[in-house]
Amino acid sequence: MKTKLILICCIFLLTSCLPSDEENVQIGFMFEIRNTTGLEYENVKVTIGGIKNGEFVDTGSYTLPLIRIRNNNSEAQYVAVDHNRWKPNLNLVKEISDKAYFTVQLEGQGVISLYNEFENNILVSANITENGFLKNDYGGDLSIAIFEDSIKGLFFEQE
Repeated sequence: MKTKLILICCIFLLTSCLPSDEENVQIGFMFEIRNTTGLEYENVKVTIGGIKNGEFVDTGSYTLPLIRIRNNNSEAQYVAVDHNRWKPNLNLVKEISDKAYFTVQLEGQGVISLYNEFENNILVSANITENGFLKNDYGGDLSIAIFEDSIKGLFFEQE
C-alpha cells in the first residue's frame, strides 16, 4: 500500500512539471505559402501595418526565402516555424489600428494588399491583444497563395 501511495505521489509530481498549453503558446507569425504559378520567387516581401484614414501604414516587413514551385500540389511551404516565427513590433501597429493588415510584394513588382482568398472584398487581418501581442496556439498561420493572376491570403487565429 505504501509503495502504491509513493508511486501515485511521484506520478502527480512528474505530471505537474510538464509544460502546460499556456507555456506552449507561439507568439508571432508563421507563413504557409502555396505557389501554383510554375515560377520560383525570391525576395518576396510581406509587410505588416495598420489602416489609418483608409490608407495602409506599414510598420515592419519580412523577406521570405526562395518560394519554390508547387504547381497544383496541395503541399505548402512553411516559413518562420515554431520559435523562429516572425515577431514584428505589434505595438507600432496597435498605435494605428486594433488589427494588423498585410501587403505582399514580389521582387520587381508593385505592392499588393492581401485580400481574403475566399472573400475578395475583405482584407486579411489579425486582431492584436490589449498588450500588443498576437498569440497563436496551434494555428495563427498567415497563408499566402500565389496564383497566375493574383495573390490571396488567409489568417488562421485561435479565439
